[in-house]
Amino acid sequence: MKKFNKQIRLLYFKWSILQPLKFIIITTILSLILMIPLAFALELLNVGENEIGGIKADEYSFLGLIISVVIAAPLIETLIFQSIPIKIIQKLVNNRFNLFTILISSLLFSFAHYFYSVWYSIMILPLGILLALTYLIFQKRKESSYWITTYVHGLRNLIGVILILTERI
Repeated sequence: MKKFNKQIRLLYFKWSILQPLKFIIITTILSLILMIPLAFALELLNVGENEIGGIKADEYSFLGLIISVVIAAPLIETLIFQSIPIKIIQKLVNNRFNLFTILISSLLFSFAHYFYSVWYSIMILPLGILLALTYLIFQKRKESSYWITTYVHGLRNLIGVILILTERI
């Protein structure tokens, strides 16, 4: 078990020191990979796409989807669910207990998507965890934690929009 923990810490360290563009791409890919087991679990529970929900892409133009989902949502949600809660919690607990900070930030992010469905909220939880981790990692670096987190979120949403739009074709 100690060897496994050591390997996880090494992977975390290597991930946390990646150059910003590589970090953004790898973290986005990781957010998609982490959703796979949840998607399989929902499939086993016979939860259909309609029950999971998500953005109603048919109600938006291409430009509307890009502006609202890829640009506006990441800008606003990074502020509301990562930046503000993380900074408040860090002040309250003297910058300690990162696990608690990650938990609160990711749960807020997840619950904010509950209006789609409880299933969607669960599916989005790994992204919330990665966004909180991203924010915390880049607080310790010279790059902006807000902007890097926003870019990860925006790229993740862009991939989602592309997938949605390919279904229209």
